[in-house]
Amino acid sequence: MGAISRVYPQEGFQMKYLSSRADIVIGGGAAGAGKSFALLLEPTRHIENPKFGAVIFRRTMPQIRNEGGLWDTSSSVYSALLKAWRPRPLEHSAAWTFPSGARVKFSHMQYEKDMYTWMGSQIPLIGFDELTHFLANQFWFMLTRNRDGSDCGVRPYMRCTTNPQSRGWVKDLIQWWLYPDDYPNEKMRGFPIP
Repeated sequence: MGAISRVYPQEGFQMKYLSSRADIVIGGGAAGAGKSFALLLEPTRHIENPKFGAVIFRRTMPQIRNEGGLWDTSSSVYSALLKAWRPRPLEHSAAWTFPSGARVKFSHMQYEKDMYTWMGSQIPLIGFDELTHFLANQFWFMLTRNRDGSDCGVRPYMRCTTNPQSRGWVKDLIQWWLYPDDYPNEKMRGFPIP
């Protein structure tokens, strides 16, 4: 696997996504906008914190493990970005442990009931890659797991990515931050209000 030459966020979407101080950020855009890449960069700001842990979800494990999926991309990003630190990938569990002890894990919630396997968890950073693939119940349940039980000092927060959606629970959740579907300027419809 070749090392990537750039491991910094691009100007525009990635920079805005990564610089937000909001508790929950839902970054949307078409395929190829760099949403998943930005989501993978997010935990790197805490990798020197030995008590830090993050979990990034996709709906199914094959979406994580498939060729060119999150696991492959994380291998390129974390290996290239952190060569000096030599992070250890835990292939069998789709997780990374950094020399400090910080962890980034990849997991799934294929079925609605899978959310209950996270009961009792306390996760400072939770990521959802392609939030529209998940059920609203799964998102809201995991929000209750978004806390700093390890006393790592990181204020709990969530980062999500999504493709545009004409209707559904994610659109309902964020619609008041978007230009309405009947906005007079058709080019602005569905886009975020600055």
